Amino acid sequence: MNETLDKIKKIVSSEVFGGFLLIICTILALCVQNSFLSEHYREFLNVNVGFNVGNFTLDKPLLLWINDGLISIFFFSIGLELKKEFIQGDFKNPKNIVLPFFAALGGIIVPAAIFVLINITDPYTLKGWAIPTATDTAFALAILMMVGKKIPPSLKVFLLSLAIFDDVGAILIIAIFYTTELSVVAFVIAAIAIFVMFILNLLGNTRKSFYFICSVILWLSVLKSGVHATLAGIITAFFIPMQTKEGQPFLKEIDESLRFWLIFIILPLFAFANAGVNLSNITMGSIFSGVSIGIFLGLFLGKQVGVFLFSYLAIKFKLATLPHEANLKQLYGVCILTGIGFTMSLFIDGLAYEVSDIFHYADNLSILIASFCSGIFGFIYLKFFANSKKEI
Repeated sequence: MNETLDKIKKIVSSEVFGGFLLIICTILALCVQNSFLSEHYREFLNVNVGFNVGNFTLDKPLLLWINDGLISIFFFSIGLELKKEFIQGDFKNPKNIVLPFFAALGGIIVPAAIFVLINITDPYTLKGWAIPTATDTAFALAILMMVGKKIPPSLKVFLLSLAIFDDVGAILIIAIFYTTELSVVAFVIAAIAIFVMFILNLLGNTRKSFYFICSVILWLSVLKSGVHATLAGIITAFFIPMQTKEGQPFLKEIDESLRFWLIFIILPLFAFANAGVNLSNITMGSIFSGVSIGIFLGLFLGKQVGVFLFSYLAIKFKLATLPHEANLKQLYGVCILTGIGFTMSLFIDGLAYEVSDIFHYADNLSILIASFCSGIFGFIYLKFFANSKKEI
C-alpha cells in the first residue's frame, strides 16, 4: 500500500503530470469561454483586487494579479534552478553550457526574425516579435517523457538546460523591450531591498521571513517602477543562500517547497486565465493575419530550425559535443518540441498587446495551435523516426 502511494506521489509531483494538468486547464478555459459561462469567466478575471497603505494604492484586475504576481513566483523558481545549476549542477563545467546556450540563442533569433519579416510594415503588430521566442518547459518535457526509453537521458538534461537559457532570454527581453515609463523613487526602493538581501546573503542569514519581506518590497517597487514585476522573482533567487551555516541545504529546500504550488496552482491558474480564447469572434481574416502567421511560423518552424541550426553549428565547429548517446535525429526531435510556447508565449503576448483582444484572440489561438502541432509532430517524430543508434 505504501509503495503504491509512493508511486502515485512520484507521478503527481513529476513534470509530466504538470504538463497534463496544463492541458486540462487549457481545455477547460476554452470550454468555459465558448459556453454560456463565458460572461462569468471574463467577470471573474476582471474583478478588481487591491489594497491601500497610506498614500500607496495597488488596485488591479485579478488577471493582472495572476500575470504580474503569481507568475513572479514561477520566475523565482527559475532563478533558483539557474543558481543551483551554476554552483552545483551541470553548468559548473563551462563545457556543458555551450550547446544549450547556442541552442537557446537560435531559438530566439530565428523565430523573432520570421515574425519581424512578416509584420515589418506594421509598427503595432511588430510589438509581438518576442511571442514565438519562448518555450513552455513543462509541456515540452512532458511530451519528451512520453516517448519513453528510446530517448537517452542526456536529451532531457539538454532540454532542461536549454529551457533555463530560454527563460533567461525571456526575462532580458521583458526587461529591455517591454518596460514602460520608469519611476526613480521605485527604483531607489528596489535598490535598497536588493542591498538588504545582499547583506543577508553575505552574513549567511537563512531566515526565510527576512527574504520574504524583502522580496515583497522588491516586487512592489519593481511593479511601480515600470519594469515588469517578474524580474523581482529572479533577482530575489540570486540572493538565496545555497545552504545554512550548519551545512544543511537551504536553496534546495525552498525550491522543492515551491514545486507543489507551481504544479497544482500557479501554472494551471495561469493557463486557465490566459487560454480562454473566444472562438466565435475569430474570422478567416484574423487567422491569416500577419500576427497569427508570424506566431505560428515562428513557433512551429522558427523554433525547431533555430535551435537545431545553432546546435549543429556549435557541434560542427567543435564548440560543443552531442549529448551523451544521442544522435542528430534525436536532437532534432527535441528541437521540434521547443516550439511548444504556450504559457510563456501567452504571457509575452499579454505584455506586447497589453492583454487586448484587438486581434479577436487569433493571436492566442495561433499560440495554442503552434504549440499543439509542435507537441504532436515532435512526439511522432521521436517515437517512430528518430533512430536509436548513435550517429555523428
